[in-house]
Amino acid sequence: MGLLQTNHIFLYIILALIVSNLPVIGRYVSMVNTMIHENGHALAALLLNGKVYSIKLFHNTSGEAVTGQRGWFSSVVIAYAGYTFSSIAVYACFLLISKGRVILVLYGFVVIAVLNLLLWIRNVYGALWLFTFIMMCGWIIYSDHTEVQTFLAYFLSSILLTQSVSSALHIFMISLIRRKAAGDATSLASYTKIPAVLWGFLFFLQAIYVAILSIKDHFYS
Repeated sequence: MGLLQTNHIFLYIILALIVSNLPVIGRYVSMVNTMIHENGHALAALLLNGKVYSIKLFHNTSGEAVTGQRGWFSSVVIAYAGYTFSSIAVYACFLLISKGRVILVLYGFVVIAVLNLLLWIRNVYGALWLFTFIMMCGWIIYSDHTEVQTFLAYFLSSILLTQSVSSALHIFMISLIRRKAAGDATSLASYTKIPAVLWGFLFFLQAIYVAILSIKDHFYS
């Protein structure tokens, strides 16, 4: 990979940081991470023979996955899976991009969005977001413009990377000052009796680690 191509990843990450902090459009693009995060909970529930009753995506970039599970172990794994799945998705996206499979990245986002829209989404905003996201990605895939497809794959992957880190940092900071309002960290604390702040720190640490690993592997690919 040439130096110019290598530098692209940093330019996209900077662009993702800027755009995700803009009014309206920032919340729209940040929903990519929320979708992946909530699907982490859903996938864990299904793998452990549980059920997924609904997923909701809200305009403030928060989300909610309502699942049914059996036993303590399943509850812990499902609660832990959200931030972890986001990090795994980040690594998978940049691995595919580094191998020149940008179209697979776009297809991956579309397939997840379609499954959510058909099976689990239960609120109007979530349905509208998924519909417009599917239409946008589908149009770009259908247009067959390689440069535009590459741009979108890099951009969405960078949004996922930056948001996976920032959302993990956010939950860690909340766990420091309001341990009973720290989302998944609070849930894990109630299941395991391990303080929410430690779970919050673990979420942040793994998000940072995977982000660095994704960039490093992309750099040397």
